[in-house]
Amino acid sequence: MTLDEILQKINTNIVNPLIYLFLAVAMVIFLWGVVTFFQNIDNSEERAQGVRHMIWGVLGLVIMISFQGIIAMIKNFIGV
Repeated sequence: MTLDEILQKINTNIVNPLIYLFLAVAMVIFLWGVVTFFQNIDNSEERAQGVRHMIWGVLGLVIMISFQGIIAMIKNFIGV
């Protein structure tokens, strides 16, 4: 088994599922923030908490998508 095959298996079996899991968690946090925001439209404290959830969800999505891009660049650089 070559190094390329090992890296490909690690990427396929470990890294990609973790990225998709974290993307799903970030999306759930974002959607939870949207629901919290609209359910508590008259309560400013709860609405602010919904906004914070939305911000953290978007930040998580951006980080995971960036991480996936970085992994793709590394794979392209080493030729995997």
